[in-house]
Formats: sequence, structure tokens, C-alpha cells
Amino acid sequence: MSNIVIVGAARGLGLALAGGLIGPDDRAWLVSPNEPALADGKHVVWVPVDLANDNTHRDGVAAAIGEEPVHTLVYNSAVWEDDRFDRMDVQKLTRVLDISLSGAIQIIHRLHDNIVAGRGNIVLIGSTCGLDNEGATCVAYTAAKFGLRGAAHALRSHFRSAMVRVTCVNPGSMATDTPLGDAETALQRHGSRRIPVDDVVSLVKCVLSLSPAACVKEISLPATLDTDV
Repeated sequence: MSNIVIVGAARGLGLALAGGLIGPDDRAWLVSPNEPALADGKHVVWVPVDLANDNTHRDGVAAAIGEEPVHTLVYNSAVWEDDRFDRMDVQKLTRVLDISLSGAIQIIHRLHDNIVAGRGNIVLIGSTCGLDNEGATCVAYTAAKFGLRGAAHALRSHFRSAMVRVTCVNPGSMATDTPLGDAETALQRHGSRRIPVDDVVSLVKCVLSLSPAACVKEISLPATLDTDV
């Protein structure tokens, strides 16, 4: 049995990760502003949190989990700009950073002792937008994903003595509009230009299946036809 925390689990890749990682004997806390379809209030608990609201989200997550050890923490929450950089409101730019980067650092900080007790894995879902010289023009989102990679490296060093492994997974273009288990539809719908969420879930499951002696630092997974990486 594992205790699993997934932040950003209500839809898209996060919902797919919840569906693919949570086993019948596991306990899970799904952190999101909207209730995920998988939440049952017993073994899979919804933790209603708005990461952009204020810093009280840290305490809300901690209160829900209590003193339980956390064996797997997946941070998938992110938003991006909805307009050109020079047209964006400063508050919206701050919101991108709060959800896509600061929230990860703050929640991991608040659950520090739970994670150490679990001696398991932290998986941060980054993006190829955060890779060097990628060419994206979403300034706040790119900065957040670049920063998430830096956080992963520092967290890995911090948690190493506790045998906690930290991995940053950087997917490229994804078919987040197609649910887990329907990869063929995703390929057909997007002409094989977007990665089915099944592929990212399989990759994360592989990382989590490794022995405590192995640490996968970072994986970049662009779509085959992505040309900006």
C-alpha cells in the first residue's frame, strides 16, 4: 500500500496520472480547486485547494494528510499565459508563477516530514518549454518550468540522505483532451503530433517502479514532430 499525493489532478494529465498510479490498495489525496472524478471520500480524498488564492493552501494540504507518510508526491499543477506577454496583466503573470512554481516549493516544504517518512519519490511535471533555448514566448510559464527544473535539482540534493528520489519529467505537446486508455484516438485526433497521456503515465510508472537505489534525475519527452526543442 502506498500513500500518494497528486497536485493538479482534476483534469487532463493530472486526472490521467491519478487513474494510472493509484492502485486498489493505495490511499490518495488529490489536490485541486475542482473535485476530480476519481475522488470517493474514503481511499481517494479530494483536497479542495486553489493554489493561486493565498498561502493557506499549504496548511490545507497538510491538515488533510496529517502525519501520514507520503510515498509518492506528484506536482502537476500549472497554468500559462492567455495573451502576448506585453498585453498580460501583472496579476495574471503572478498567478502563473504561483501555480506553476511557487506552489510546488511551498507544498513540498509543508509536507517535508511526511515525505521523509515515506522515503519514496517526488515527481515534478515540467515541460519542454523549460528546456534551454526552447523558443517558447510564454514568459512566466517558461520561467516557471525552468525554475521547476532548478527546484528539482536542489530538492534532490536536499532529500538524498533521506533516500527520497526527485525526478523532473518534461513532456512536449500532449493530447490532454483525450483520456487515459484511449491513446489511439489521441493519435488519430492530432495526427500523431501530440503525445497521448498514456505515454507520460507509463513513464512515471516506470520511474516509480525502480528500486530505492536508482534515481532518475530528469526526463525530456518531446513529441516526435515537435520542432522547437
